[in-house]
Amino acid sequence: MPRWRVGVDTGGTFTDLVAVSGDEERSSKVASTPPDYEQGVLDAISAAGLAIADIETLSHGTTVATNAVIMQAGAPTALLTTEGFRDVLELRRHNRGDPFDIYWDSPKPLIPRRFRYEIPERVNYAGEVVRPLAEDEVRRVVRSAVGSGIRSFAVCYLNSYVNPVHEEQTVEIIRVESPTAVVSHSAELLREPPEFERTSTTVVNAYLAPVVSGYLKSLQSRLVAEGFVGQLYIMHSGGGLLTVESAVRFPARLLTSGPAGGAKAAEGVSESSVASLGASGVVAAEAISRVGGLDEVISLDIGGTSADIAVILGGEAKLVHEFSPQFGQPVRFPAVDLITIGAGGGSIAWVDAGHLPHVGPQSAGAVPGPAAYNRGGIEPTATDANLVLGRLAENVDLASGIRLDLSAATEAVGRFAEPLGLGIEEAALGIVDIANNNMAKSIRIVTVQRGLDPRGFTLVPFGGAGPLFAAELSEILGISRIVVPVSPGVTSALGCLYTDITHDSSESHIVPLDDADHGVLQGIFDRLDVEMRQRLSDEGVDKQRQRLSFSIDLRYLGQVRALTITLDSARVSERFREEFRAYFLEEYERQFHSVSTEIPIEVAALRVRGIRVSEQPHIPFVGGTSEFPIHERTVVTRRGPVSARVIERFRIPIGTSLEGPLVLTQVDSTIWIPVDWRLEVERHGSLRITHEV
Repeated sequence: MPRWRVGVDTGGTFTDLVAVSGDEERSSKVASTPPDYEQGVLDAISAAGLAIADIETLSHGTTVATNAVIMQAGAPTALLTTEGFRDVLELRRHNRGDPFDIYWDSPKPLIPRRFRYEIPERVNYAGEVVRPLAEDEVRRVVRSAVGSGIRSFAVCYLNSYVNPVHEEQTVEIIRVESPTAVVSHSAELLREPPEFERTSTTVVNAYLAPVVSGYLKSLQSRLVAEGFVGQLYIMHSGGGLLTVESAVRFPARLLTSGPAGGAKAAEGVSESSVASLGASGVVAAEAISRVGGLDEVISLDIGGTSADIAVILGGEAKLVHEFSPQFGQPVRFPAVDLITIGAGGGSIAWVDAGHLPHVGPQSAGAVPGPAAYNRGGIEPTATDANLVLGRLAENVDLASGIRLDLSAATEAVGRFAEPLGLGIEEAALGIVDIANNNMAKSIRIVTVQRGLDPRGFTLVPFGGAGPLFAAELSEILGISRIVVPVSPGVTSALGCLYTDITHDSSESHIVPLDDADHGVLQGIFDRLDVEMRQRLSDEGVDKQRQRLSFSIDLRYLGQVRALTITLDSARVSERFREEFRAYFLEEYERQFHSVSTEIPIEVAALRVRGIRVSEQPHIPFVGGTSEFPIHERTVVTRRGPVSARVIERFRIPIGTSLEGPLVLTQVDSTIWIPVDWRLEVERHGSLRITHEV
């Protein structure tokens, strides 16, 4: 009988796996295999010593959707829209990615203008048909598009979120004219304004659908060929899982932001604020914060290509309802609120034309990798710098069979140091400092700029490189407490096991709060309740395991953006106006530190999230004995060289307390603990590291 629950996280450099069965746990970390990422999944399963036939569930986070958008490698797609709205994708919001660069050009729309078709039809703001759909024109357009090689259609008509009749008629015509075509229409995806965001979301979904479908079908068929009889689930940006069928239907939910770091080469900060892979790590950090009783946590996932940063308050990360994989391509689906920057172990150090040093966002990735990997890479990276500084060791077996080469790393860092007139060790320290300051800047964005003091937070670093940077990064921010998970290098894969099937749905309802009708609001919530329970039931979720949460979007009259207020239940009380007003004012003051009771408040939308409640995995930890081997090596720091004790992490018993400088080694990560930091091994196996000064 299948018995293993498996989480697999495919990143730009490594593919991580964690598997649990009762009290037994296995993990692996192998090189990713672009562009055939499914091979990396199979390699990770094999490296963990698992028989595919023994897997009950496989929860998978993938970058395939992001890569398709960033590289503009999606399917040929056509847009059918209301007459006069052909150029909404070009007009956007009239903002710029870089307001100070006169040569800056926005990314091209995913659909060229020649494949954006205007259809005579019109529904007004109240949902009344004022111009019938020109069905003959739809047929002509579809035939023309199919003849030009179009494989996917996006349909988005004005005000269709109020009355979808014309979109539904158009979908039926497309399916008759081209039965093999993929169709996405806005009324199914997003029942909310505004027009540009709704159009963009529909276009992104249609653009990705054939690509995501092809990848998932290929992965599923290869698994089945090896004897897989379990369930395959896909991680989405909202911190939950989708079945393969739902992932194919809503591929825009799989979007990540990892590769988007290239949008700002100078700073390494991506335009996107979310990632589905990042979401899996944040979910794991949420679980770690709850187990450890930590109320305020900064989640820091540093892999080979990028770093994902999120804030967790009270055991939960914040959700946003819009994100952009690239500038000018908003997607209005709920997603974990995080920032991704181009700062990872493989981030390349380089010198610009003005002789200023930078680190990232370009990455050596899995192929060819850092120079120290001896796999063809020659560019200096953060990994090479840490090897030169003694924080990593050469000729030690790491994940995926990697053995680091000090001479290759030294040569690469030397090429970076030469134009700057620096010594090799000084240049290596500079690479680490730049990477740390890039990350510190991003952490301040999600804390200081939102009224939060990072000094009161606990940093939870993971990913292969997270614990290597954590202590010195914390010193920059004034953070005095760090908690490192048991297997930091595969924590994002573990996060896939802490998530479950999750769906989100919403309905626009724009009305001044004082004019809102109790019966109308209750009717919308009731309708959302029924629809969500039906969606979960269609995916085989028993009613006893269905959990629904409800929220409402409120804003000041005249604002475009709204605050999402979580409600205790779907029952709208008779005093809802007073309650909703109080909730809104409290949340507005918390976020913006000012509030007005004079401006009217407006209802914007009602939302529901449906979750399948499942048993959380138990990850066993067995510490070492009181006698554990220690050797020493020199580590270079800003204070000068220090003699650090080097210990294998899993040989240290629970309850042990040690003082830095320390280097703790394990196959999936390395932990650097400088002078003035103290380590304690907690009962769950996590490392609590505190600053002594």
